[in-house]
Amino acid sequence: MCPLDHQRYILKQLYRNPYNLSASLSVDGYNEGANSRELALKQTGECQLPLHISKKLVIQIVVGIAIILWLVQLGNLNEVLSTVSQINPVNIVGAVAFFITASTFVAFALCTTLRNSNPDVPLRKMIMASFAGQLLSDVTPVRSGYFMTPVFLKQLADIPVEKGMAGVLATGGVNSLVKVVLVLSGLAYFTSRLPLPAEVTTALYVGVIVLVIAGVFLIMLMWERRFSKLVAKVEKIPIVGKKLREFIDMFNNVQTEGRKIRLSLIIVAILVLLSVMANAAALYLIFVGVWAPSLSLLDFFFMACFASVLTYIPITIAGLGVQEAGYVLMLHLLHGLPLSPVNPSFVAFALITRVLFTGTDIIGLGPLLKVGLKPDEKALPEVREPQAPTS
Repeated sequence: MCPLDHQRYILKQLYRNPYNLSASLSVDGYNEGANSRELALKQTGECQLPLHISKKLVIQIVVGIAIILWLVQLGNLNEVLSTVSQINPVNIVGAVAFFITASTFVAFALCTTLRNSNPDVPLRKMIMASFAGQLLSDVTPVRSGYFMTPVFLKQLADIPVEKGMAGVLATGGVNSLVKVVLVLSGLAYFTSRLPLPAEVTTALYVGVIVLVIAGVFLIMLMWERRFSKLVAKVEKIPIVGKKLREFIDMFNNVQTEGRKIRLSLIIVAILVLLSVMANAAALYLIFVGVWAPSLSLLDFFFMACFASVLTYIPITIAGLGVQEAGYVLMLHLLHGLPLSPVNPSFVAFALITRVLFTGTDIIGLGPLLKVGLKPDEKALPEVREPQAPTS
């Protein structure tokens, strides 16, 4: 399943059943047995985290881990571990702070799109819902888990799914387009300084194409009236229209909400840019901790953009392994070092960055567990205990 098909599938499953995380995140489609169990859980007032894991997901995890192990082997395991153990804790603390700041900027971007239509919702609840979505995006293909954020917004902040989805689509679309502009600028910046290998430019172009298609699709999904006309025609088809009625209703509501948040997109773009800057500062601190300060903050700014694009390549989970290989390759090129042998300090830098980047999003684990383990009693059907007949 291609990245856009995966996103469209999540959107459809999300509105059909916003409290079924496993059905929404699964890429294997409808599972009759799983839905039966989930229906039973609803009737008993229980809920649980997704247990279904697709074969494709397992393959992507295995490939990502294999790339990581390959990099560690090339960099010499003992030397990599030695470099990791010698890094200054102050640098780690500073990098963690900047990574959290970057994630907070992303959460603020989402809150900006939701604030006008939900002025009474506490900001803290929307931020925690965004952190939960970011955590899911760190462990899903092409970061598609972020499209589950409307579920967290619904249960944590009582924001309707349509409004939450409109905010997620707007934020995701702007984020994609901003990253595309930054990556193309970064290619021009680095090309003027050093010859980039074909492997690097090809991987970046693949990520850019995915982001362009995703960004344009998400924006058009909210505002393009021709989509509305197409959906209206589908609704008139006797059999298909009835089966897609819920999805069609969600689409119409999302477009209605999407038109209300156009003016906030400039602020969203600025917040996305600030998040990239915070990530760049985190990368700089980590690198200074494992190697001499030989690169500028601007180098790491564009490197952060490149790394972000690599996470959208649908080979591994959120670019696991691919992103680390990109870091190592770029650092070798920027320092004019041969690719063999691999510098263990650069491998250590890539590994520390992955751990801290994903680890700081662990803030969203609390809301994720709360939504996964505690049902929304208002949304669940009332179940009455059967009574024995009385004489």
